[in-house]
Amino acid sequence: MPLKILQLFDLSISLKAEEYDEYLKTEDWESEANILKVLQNAGHEVKLLGIHDDIQVLIYELRLNRPDLIFNLTEAFRGNRKFEPHIVSLFELMEVPFTGAGSAAVAICKDKGIAKKLLSFHRINVPDFLISKKSSPLRGLGSLEFPVFIKPLNLEASEGISQLSFADNKKDALERIRYLHEKYQTDVIVEEYIEGREIYVGVLGNERLQTFPPRELLFTEVADGEPKFASFRAKWDDNYRKKWGIRTDFAKLDANTETDIAETCKKIYRILGLRGYGRIDLRIRPNGEIVCLEANPNPSIEKESDFALSAVKSGMTYDELIQKIISLASP
Repeated sequence: MPLKILQLFDLSISLKAEEYDEYLKTEDWESEANILKVLQNAGHEVKLLGIHDDIQVLIYELRLNRPDLIFNLTEAFRGNRKFEPHIVSLFELMEVPFTGAGSAAVAICKDKGIAKKLLSFHRINVPDFLISKKSSPLRGLGSLEFPVFIKPLNLEASEGISQLSFADNKKDALERIRYLHEKYQTDVIVEEYIEGREIYVGVLGNERLQTFPPRELLFTEVADGEPKFASFRAKWDDNYRKKWGIRTDFAKLDANTETDIAETCKKIYRILGLRGYGRIDLRIRPNGEIVCLEANPNPSIEKESDFALSAVKSGMTYDELIQKIISLASP
């Protein structure tokens, strides 16, 4: 049945609706354009709405033209990702169905320390870690063993991650912690660096869960023994990715490991309260141990994303994936 859908996304600047068409042709709006096309082809009545720094625009739209469903692509407000859960809270307060996870799950996943504590309590392997508060920075790392990995506690998309995020001594680690506190005005997580293969697993569902074929982050031009991780440049700089042979592809794993990964990801998804769809980021140590790095309740789902490519590999079309996400929307 055709639905009245509000496709909601965040803007880094204020834009009028009549300016959307030009931006939909750009790479930055690839996800919005892909999803809009699927929704329109399915016969849904779709309205695009981008929000930047005025929440009243959204409230007014929900009151005046209440949709059957919000297709939620927001990750920030006023350019600040800490507000992402609050946007979802507004949907819940106004009792409008929406795609993806609820506000509690989004908030938990955004605080990497809380998420790791929850997972550890439920016997999911996570890196050992410490939190450095901006108001009271760490002066030492206690019993945490080197090398360590240092990143902002609440940021995503590898923001704040560079080659200097890897530290094998106290001096470098503390300097990086201080830099991140000053640069991003946020708390910092310092965690054990997990040597091994980096794996991304898409999960779809609410009560009944489906995991998609795992994707692996590959570094074909980085020497053996060198640290390998998804820095900001490794994720977003095409020239840098080409230089170091950085790409993702379907992971070649034995059947038992794939089964263990699938069961682990389903357990993580349930523990963190995810709904609709999400992505679990893992590392597999050389001894085969599976370690959870983090969970993403709002992964990219444009056609060429790891999530969508894995869904297609499992037998879905991209259109079927988007329709399934709609069917799993929170009531």
